[in-house]
Amino acid sequence: MATPSETINDGQAGTLIDGQATLTEEEQIATLVPSHPSQRSSVTIWVLSNDNPSNTKILDTTDHNKAIYLVKPDFDGKYTMTNMYRMQDDGTEGEIFGYIEWHDILPDQISFNGAKKVRKGSYFSNGGSFAYGFKDEQGRNYKWKGIGSGLSPNLHCDDNFNRKVPIAQFTRSRLDHSVDPPAVVPAQIYLTPRALEIKNLLLFTLLVLEKGRRSKENSDGNRMSSWRAEAQVLPNEDAARATNTGVGPGVKRRE
Repeated sequence: MATPSETINDGQAGTLIDGQATLTEEEQIATLVPSHPSQRSSVTIWVLSNDNPSNTKILDTTDHNKAIYLVKPDFDGKYTMTNMYRMQDDGTEGEIFGYIEWHDILPDQISFNGAKKVRKGSYFSNGGSFAYGFKDEQGRNYKWKGIGSGLSPNLHCDDNFNRKVPIAQFTRSRLDHSVDPPAVVPAQIYLTPRALEIKNLLLFTLLVLEKGRRSKENSDGNRMSSWRAEAQVLPNEDAARATNTGVGPGVKRRE
């Protein structure tokens, strides 16, 4: 019988447990597959119908693309809101389980499951670089990692069999160039059975963080556009030297 240190998968280090091959740690993280066969299960995949975390339906691909959540903007007479609804079996809106109250200058206010609204910063703990921590109603700890531009958010929990392996992962929409013509692959959320235990909270925290990330990117983009518009167009260095000998590296410009 093979030993646990046997090499598998074309030379990559892996193990055999009960005669079944496991994946390397990198493969586990990439595919959300637990390392022990007894913990393996099909991963549930949700799809966002619209590439906008503040205005979309969440579709369950394991249930014939049934709409299970609705996220849409609203206005309460004072603030712009993002309301999150559970969908009922007949396809109509159910109850609101979470919302984001938008603010231009002050931090957004958020609420989950009817709790008193709080500032986003007080709901999440600092989880490190590009990471945010939070707790469920049972006091269990979770951490979203990869909350930043160009990163793939993935959710970890302290009580998982391996803290390095995420229990859920969010992939943003992208253009697939492997097909002709290129096609858009919608944003998707991959959930393990452990993640489904907190599916409402998982979706709520992800949407709050994704909304914040996009708002920051838009703000940074607008600021950069403003800087470019206000920046003076200077002549190139050779032309500047020809017209003003005071222009050059380390030389103060003479007016």
